[in-house]
Amino acid sequence: MPLFTSPRLRAAIDFAAYFRRGVLVRLVVFMALVLPIVWGGTTFERVQLAHIAQRESGRELQNLAHAFAEEVNATVSTIDMSLLHLRTHWGGNRAEFAQMVERLNRELHGRVILAISVADADGRLAFTTVDVKPGMDLRDRDFVRYHHEGHGDTLFVSYPQFAPIAGEWLVQFSRPMLDAQGRLQGVIIASVEPSYFKRFYHAIDLGPSTSVALVRRDGRIITRTSRLPGGGEAMGELLQGLPYDGAHPTDATSGMFSRMSRLDGIDRNYAWRDLPDYPLVVTVGQSVADAGARYTKQETMLIRKAIVASVLLTLLGWIAIAALDNRRRVAEALATAEARWKLALSASGDGVWDCDLVTGMATLSPRAQDILDSDEPCIRLDATGLQELVHPEDMARVRYALAEHFAGRAQDYAAEHRIRRRNGEWTWVLARGTVAERDEEGRPLRMVGTFADIGLRKTREAHMRHQATHDALTGLPNRILLADRLRQAVRIAQREKTRLAVLFFDLDKFKPVNDSYGHAVGDALLVAVGQRVASCLRESDTLARVGGDEFVVLLPRCANMEDARTVGENILSQLNRPFTVEQHVLQISGSIGCAMFPDHGLDGESLLRGADRAMYEAKNHGRNRVRVARRPARHIPL
Repeated sequence: MPLFTSPRLRAAIDFAAYFRRGVLVRLVVFMALVLPIVWGGTTFERVQLAHIAQRESGRELQNLAHAFAEEVNATVSTIDMSLLHLRTHWGGNRAEFAQMVERLNRELHGRVILAISVADADGRLAFTTVDVKPGMDLRDRDFVRYHHEGHGDTLFVSYPQFAPIAGEWLVQFSRPMLDAQGRLQGVIIASVEPSYFKRFYHAIDLGPSTSVALVRRDGRIITRTSRLPGGGEAMGELLQGLPYDGAHPTDATSGMFSRMSRLDGIDRNYAWRDLPDYPLVVTVGQSVADAGARYTKQETMLIRKAIVASVLLTLLGWIAIAALDNRRRVAEALATAEARWKLALSASGDGVWDCDLVTGMATLSPRAQDILDSDEPCIRLDATGLQELVHPEDMARVRYALAEHFAGRAQDYAAEHRIRRRNGEWTWVLARGTVAERDEEGRPLRMVGTFADIGLRKTREAHMRHQATHDALTGLPNRILLADRLRQAVRIAQREKTRLAVLFFDLDKFKPVNDSYGHAVGDALLVAVGQRVASCLRESDTLARVGGDEFVVLLPRCANMEDARTVGENILSQLNRPFTVEQHVLQISGSIGCAMFPDHGLDGESLLRGADRAMYEAKNHGRNRVRVARRPARHIPL
C-alpha cells in the first residue's frame, strides 16, 4: 500500500510514533527516490514550455507575414495595374489624361492615392499631377535611370525619398512606355506615401517590441514600424544579410531568422516572405523576450506546485495534475494564438473557416457564410462538398493545392477559384488555410483558414486587361494584342510547317467623311467597318485596329496566296457596300496589302512591313484593290 494512503499514517499523532514505526525513514527514502523524478520532470516541462513558446512564436510570425504579404501584394498590384492602364492612354488629350488619373483615384476609394507623373524619352518631366512645372530633368532619378538602362517591361520600386515640394516621404513605382519595336518612349511614375503599406500593423499584437517592415530585395527599407518609443520607420536604411542581397536560396520565398536589430538593438525572431510578383520582402519580428513572456506565469506556477508536492509527499499526484494543467494551458495558448490570427485576418475582411478533416464538416464565421452565400454555419468541405461548391474548371487546381499542402510540400494552402451561390451564379474567392492538427503518423486532422471575396478584383483585372489589349473605340484587338497573336501564329506555323497570311488595309475616302460630317460620324463608321469585316472572317482569324482608319487581318493556317487574296476580295466587297451611319449613307472603299509567311517574312514585324508597303502600292495603283507584297531579296523556303 502506498505510504500516502496508509491508515496508520493518517492515524499517527506525534513524531515519535512516526519514528518508532520507521515512517520517517521510509519518508526520507521515498523522498530521496521521488524528488529527483519530480524535479527532473519539472525541468523537462520548463524546457517544453520554452520549445512551445518558440514554435508558437514562429508559427504566429509566419501566419502574420503571410497575411501582411497578401495585403501589400494586393496594394502593389493595384498600383501596377493602374500604371499599365494609364500608359495605354498616354499620348492623347492631356486634359483627358489628367481627368482619367482623377477618376482612377476616385475608383480606388482611398485605399491608395496615386500622384502620377510622366517623363519623356529624354528623361524630362512631360506631365505630373503635383505642383511642379513640366520640363524638369529627371534623368538622374533612379526610377527613370533604371528604365533607360533597358531592363524590359518591368515594374521598378524606388526606396523612399523625401519630397521637399510635397513635404513628405514618397515611394515611386514606375513602368516604361515602349513602342511596337520595344524602344523606350518614356516612363510613367506613380508616387505613393509609404504609410499605405503599414495599415495592417494595427491588427498585430505580438508584444511591445514588435517590428513590421516592407523592404526591397536589395535591403532598402520602404517602411518600418515599431511600438518602441523612438523606434522610427528607418525609411531608406540599408539592411544586409538573410533574406536580402541574395543571401537565401533562389527558390525560397519565405523563411525564419533571428538577429539583433542594428536599428534599435532588440534581439528578435523574424518571419519573412517574398511578394510573388514584385521585388519586395515583408518581415514581421517579435522580440525573444516577448515570445517567452506569455509562459512566465505558467513556469512560476509549475515550480511552486513542485515545492508544495515535495513538502506534502503528494508530489506524484501533483505532477500528474501539473502535467494535465500544463497541457490544458498549452492548448489554451495555442487556441488564443489561433484566435488572434483569425482576428488579424478577419480585420482585412476575410471569412474564417475551421474544418474537421475526418468528418469533412467545416464551421463558418458569419463573414464566411456571407461570402459563400450559405444559410448554415456548418457545411461539408469534403470531396463531395467541394464538387458541389467549386466550379468544375477550378477543381483540379483546388485539389492540387490541397494535396501539396497535406503532403508538406507547400507551407500553406492557397487557391483562387469560383464558387456557386444559391442563385446559381459564380463568384471568385481566394481560399487560404493551414493544417492546424495532425495525428502521430502525420495525417491531417484539422484545418483552419479564410475565404476572401475577390470578385470585384477579378472584374477590374479583366477590365484593365481588356482595355490594355483592345481598341477603346471599336473593341477590336489593338496593336499590342495583334503582335502577341502574330508571334504565336508564326511559332505554330514554324512548328507545324504551315502558312499564314497578313492583310493590311485602310479606308479610301475616309477623310472626307470626317471633314463633311464630323468625327462622331467618322468614329461610328469605323465601328461599323469593324463589325462588317469581322462577320466575314473565321473564328480563328483576328481583325485588329492599329491606328486611325488602318486595320490588320491575321489569317492563321492559310494554305496559299489565292486563299488570302480571296479573303481580301471579300473584305473589299463588304467595304464597297454603302454604310448607313446616323441617317447618312456613306460610300467608301479600301486598299489592301497582303503578305504571307514564309514567302514575305519569317517574323511578325517583317510580315506587317511587307503588307503595309503592299497596301500603299495598292493605293498608288488606283485604290480599291488587293496588292501582294514583294518577295525579299533572299527567300528562305518553308
